[in-house]
Amino acid sequence: MEAYYTELDKKEILIGQKERHLDARQLKDIPIFFIVGRPRSGTTLLRTLFDAHPNVVVPPECQLIVNLYPKYGKLNYWSKEKLEGFHHDLQSQWRFDLWPMDRNRLYRSLMDCEGKNSYGTICKVVYHEYRSIFKHGTLLVLGDKNPGYTIYTSRLLKIFPEAKFIHIVRDYRDNFVSIRNVDFELPFISVTVSKWKYFVRKFKKVSEKYPGTHLEIKYEDLVTNPEEEFSELCKFIGIPLSDKPFDFYKKSEEVLKIYPTDLILKYHSSLLKKISTSRVGLWKKELTSSELRVADACAGKYAAFTGHQKIYPNPGVAAYLRSMPGKCFTSLLYFITLIIDSFPYRLRMAILSKAPLVIGRLYLSIFNKKKLHELDKHLKQKPGLNNGDMAGKLKPVRQ
Repeated sequence: MEAYYTELDKKEILIGQKERHLDARQLKDIPIFFIVGRPRSGTTLLRTLFDAHPNVVVPPECQLIVNLYPKYGKLNYWSKEKLEGFHHDLQSQWRFDLWPMDRNRLYRSLMDCEGKNSYGTICKVVYHEYRSIFKHGTLLVLGDKNPGYTIYTSRLLKIFPEAKFIHIVRDYRDNFVSIRNVDFELPFISVTVSKWKYFVRKFKKVSEKYPGTHLEIKYEDLVTNPEEEFSELCKFIGIPLSDKPFDFYKKSEEVLKIYPTDLILKYHSSLLKKISTSRVGLWKKELTSSELRVADACAGKYAAFTGHQKIYPNPGVAAYLRSMPGKCFTSLLYFITLIIDSFPYRLRMAILSKAPLVIGRLYLSIFNKKKLHELDKHLKQKPGLNNGDMAGKLKPVRQ
């Protein structure tokens, strides 16, 4: 992060931190909520709206809570040694370096947590150190945005019993178009829609198990009626309604100062503009009849569950056959994920830090040799960059 903003910028970001700084004892009682859903479904828009709310803090994406849980999740007493270890492991988490914060104060805040504290409270201390570009008042709730957490809601409820979850779901066809346009994942519609279905099914199941803690919202509804939909979300997590979040785009200059410009322009350029419906219905122009049949075959009954209408209620035998490889690949992917999650911390992190780059290179060698050349060039220029960093930029197998 240090490379992306000046000393003056850092001072501006850190203004007011003393007035709103809370310790672990106070943060223990601050509730937390999670924004989940498929990548390219509006999770970043939702995160930005909440981060712009004067009573909410929502850091950028980083799966540190789930990643560090196997090693630290069951601790109830924290020695200096354990806190030092946690702080060290925290620095290696992908994208954590993009969180604007006073790194020295983060260390001091963690060292002050010696004694009895839950893992959830320690994570809240980390989240509280994030410094938003938006002005904040009294902190009422902490937020988290991680698409991959959709499959970990049960685990997160063990860590944060008071947690609430907002699942944003986008039309599965537009979701595929958006993912394909930014090289997020394998550009196969059967794979993308099968993942979409898996997330919807997973969220539906857990929301039935924990009523009142999970809420689903459609991306199309959010961009069509933003004030009305956001009002309902504020009620759900227990904060007053504010009109300030809708001015988020006025901070575009600050965003481009703090975060890598190429990343923002490629993946999140819509955050530099007002909310609009311009990204709704892209599939109508960009997908072929054959692709739509496969998409409908993969979505199955879950299209209706989320309020999205199929073009082909009966896609045909050929479409079902073409969808099978993607369905099988997705099932295998999440089965492997389940197995890896059971591994010890060091082994799990070793796999997660190296496997994406290996798979990404294999994919690029077949489908995008030009980008593979760019990757190799980038790695030579930055020899200190770890595999997890580049894997994240490639996003070849993002869940």
